[in-house]
Amino acid sequence: MTPPLDVVNRLLTLAKRDITSFQALATHPEVDVSAPGFFAQQAVEKCLKAVAEYNGIVFRRTHDVDELVDLLLHHGVEMPFPADCFSGLNPFAVILRYEETPYISMSLEKMQQLVDLAYQWASDILVR
Repeated sequence: MTPPLDVVNRLLTLAKRDITSFQALATHPEVDVSAPGFFAQQAVEKCLKAVAEYNGIVFRRTHDVDELVDLLLHHGVEMPFPADCFSGLNPFAVILRYEETPYISMSLEKMQQLVDLAYQWASDILVR
């Protein structure tokens, strides 16, 4: 069995990889916003899962960042941001990967802010 800190560190490493992919795609002029959005959502998801693992919280296999935030809050994990701040990333996990939509409600700048917020928060918790 993998020790919990190994799992936590692996999740943060994978989140960083997703952040790098997000940033590369976000600067490419021909890439649809759904592609960097997917990696932004994935990075936030992995940060939330890393914090859950660190706190010994069991979670089901999910891509729903709202579900993960609710689970963390239920277990008393404090967050320096509103519980719904990552909600806008949820459609990028699955829906926008398989469906076209004419309206995207999040800018690349906002995605970058959310990715930075989640990664910094998770990193700060896990360094303590």
